[in-house]
Amino acid sequence: MMILTSDNIDQKAGLLDRTPASDIHPPPYTSTTAAQASLTPNTEAHSSQDLTYAYDVPPLLTERPCNWVYAYNAYDPNTSNKNQYILDPSLKVPSSLISEAAAEVQEGDRDTLNLKAGTASVDVVARIVDSGGGGTSTTKRRARITLGSTHGSVKGKILSVSGSPTPKFHLTATTSTGNIYIHVPRSFHGPISASTTHGSIQFSDGLRRNTTTFADGQKKKCFVGDFAGYPDGDGDDDTERKEEWDELSIETQYGVVKVYYADEWEVKQREKAAKEREREEKRKMNEGKSFFSKIFRL
Repeated sequence: MMILTSDNIDQKAGLLDRTPASDIHPPPYTSTTAAQASLTPNTEAHSSQDLTYAYDVPPLLTERPCNWVYAYNAYDPNTSNKNQYILDPSLKVPSSLISEAAAEVQEGDRDTLNLKAGTASVDVVARIVDSGGGGTSTTKRRARITLGSTHGSVKGKILSVSGSPTPKFHLTATTSTGNIYIHVPRSFHGPISASTTHGSIQFSDGLRRNTTTFADGQKKKCFVGDFAGYPDGDGDDDTERKEEWDELSIETQYGVVKVYYADEWEVKQREKAAKEREREEKRKMNEGKSFFSKIFRL
């Protein structure tokens, strides 16, 4: 698989010394009580040393912000598009350096990140920054992320970066015969449209508490946060105003859809790791008891 990216463009080197945000800000409408309730499982300090999962590994300092990244893995079912990216939708990339796939799309319609696969899975962590410079327009633009696979699963975790403005993004995730797992920051504020022909759609408890549902079942439409002021039309003005909101568009035919807050997933992974360590310690202790029992019987 060949991946052509704009990673070598560094117009925002100053962003590299910043650390990932904890993504714990509730949507604007959330009351203090509700926010505290939704954060109850996540009271411990986040330490990267406690995490052994790929999703929780901080980006290397050598990684650069990128934009208009397109990649496709057609045939290899034994590999996955598993990568981490720092995305800057304001980054201006010289046309001579972008991929052919990106060049075929009008600049105003290009995705910040577009990863697709045939039989392989897609597994991505994207940290979004917005430097506000280097773009071609003064209009603030949300990041556009498209993740898709024909016969594999799709996993996407979206994070912000401390010190950078709260990211706004539109993520589209599709697959025909796989499951879809999406993790969003606590700052997510906007509509979610999710559908599955033969499967189920599940939201985490924390996300569900902040969600108003308008259509349920195998075609779910809902809104996270206060939907007052959300543009109702498809005109140019409304389209531009939608750039100020987050959005999820998720579709699978034969699979399950699960959407979480990112920090909820991390808490579950910590709990899982703690249980695994406890089981391993008990196993070693039992092996030691068995060893000494054999010695004393002799």
